[in-house]
Amino acid sequence: MIEQEDHSYEVYVDRATGLYDRRTMWSRLAEEVARARRYHYPFSLMLIAFQAPEPHAAVAELLELARLLKLHTRAADILARYSEDTLAVLLPCTDERGAMRLAERVRQIVLGDMPLHPSLCTLHIGLTTAAEDYTGDKVALVEQVEWALRKAQVAGREHRTVVVPAAASAA
Repeated sequence: MIEQEDHSYEVYVDRATGLYDRRTMWSRLAEEVARARRYHYPFSLMLIAFQAPEPHAAVAELLELARLLKLHTRAADILARYSEDTLAVLLPCTDERGAMRLAERVRQIVLGDMPLHPSLCTLHIGLTTAAEDYTGDKVALVEQVEWALRKAQVAGREHRTVVVPAAASAA
C-alpha cells in the first residue's frame, strides 16, 4: 500500500536568510488571522525594508537584520522574507502598542548593532494591527501593511515607521 503524503504543512525556507519564504508566510498568515479571529486576540503585521542606492547593500543589511531578528523576537513571532529587500514579521497576540515597541527595538538594533551608514541605507517599517474584533482577511491586512510601508518610504530618507490600523472588516 502506498502512503499518501500530507503537504498541508509543508514549509519553505529562504536560503539566504534562513527565514520562511513568502509562500510559507502567506500560509502562516492565513492560520494566524483565523486563530486571532476565533479567539479574539489582536494580531499585528510588520514589513521592514531597506532602501539603498546599490541593491546589494540593501540585501546585505537585510541578511544581517534577519540574523538579529531571530535573536530579538519571541518564539511565537513568525519571520519571513517578503521580497528581495523586505522582511515580514507576523506578531500573534500583539496589539499596536506592542508592535510599536518591536518596531522601535528594530530601529535601535539597526542603529546600534549593525554597521548601517545613514547615507547608504534607509530603514522603513510599515505596520498594521488587527484588533480583537477584526473580521477581515489576510489579503486586507497585507494591503494595509504594504500601504503603510509605501507611506513610510515616501516620507523621506530617515528611519521611519508608519502604522495603519486594520479596518474592522474587509471592504
